Amino acid sequence: MRPDLDTLLDFAARTAVRAGEITYELFCNSVVEYKGDGSEVTAADRAAEAYIHSAIQEAFPDDGVLGEEGADVASRSGRRWLVDPVDGTRSFAAGVPLYTVLLALEENGAPLLGCCHVPATGETLVAATGAGAWLNGSPARVSACETLQEARVVTSGFEYWRDYGDAPMRAGWDRLAKQSRWARTWGDGFGYLLVATGRVDLLADPITGNPWDFTPFLPILQEAGARFTTFNGQPIAAWSTALAANPRLHAAAAECWAP
Repeated sequence: MRPDLDTLLDFAARTAVRAGEITYELFCNSVVEYKGDGSEVTAADRAAEAYIHSAIQEAFPDDGVLGEEGADVASRSGRRWLVDPVDGTRSFAAGVPLYTVLLALEENGAPLLGCCHVPATGETLVAATGAGAWLNGSPARVSACETLQEARVVTSGFEYWRDYGDAPMRAGWDRLAKQSRWARTWGDGFGYLLVATGRVDLLADPITGNPWDFTPFLPILQEAGARFTTFNGQPIAAWSTALAANPRLHAAAAECWAP
């Protein structure tokens, strides 16, 4: 039998907060290493994932776990947790505190729950399908902005457009940025949190990344009232494009990449 959603949401929030404390203890004090794909990793990533893995095994021993830093346990319950212990390691490694701890729970392959914790600000955003999105216990909701000219836009990094975007994709980003009120690189999980809580109006990225990077935000953004699709309106998948926006802006933003 599945634990009730309140139990799962409380577990996710508490576990993410403690993992965040572990990362913050090592903030500005971790040696940066590089994985085979060139991405950064630190002792904080490994320590936080080890803690989360242990907490899940203790609380829900039949649940599966898939983590960015190597945790891979098959599920016996039909549920699987996805773990990104430091989403935004590039920021963390540079001493910039705009990183998050991400957890997602899938049930029979479908996203059920998402959690995003920001250690530097103490904010914890959680959501479950049908249960709403909540920021530190208060309802989270997208903005009411209605025009691109008024829109506050974020992306995860200009190097992503350089390394993963082709010329038409970059041209679409340029059109969006030129039409918007302003554009900033407050991205990764922190950027999605800003969309879900209405502090920015949309996020556009040329890639989603791995499942642990975006799956937490499938229930979070849905429950906060956002639309979260590829640039051409298709369902989000690993390494697809990503457009998260309030529903008033989504179609107009997507037009920036229209053929």
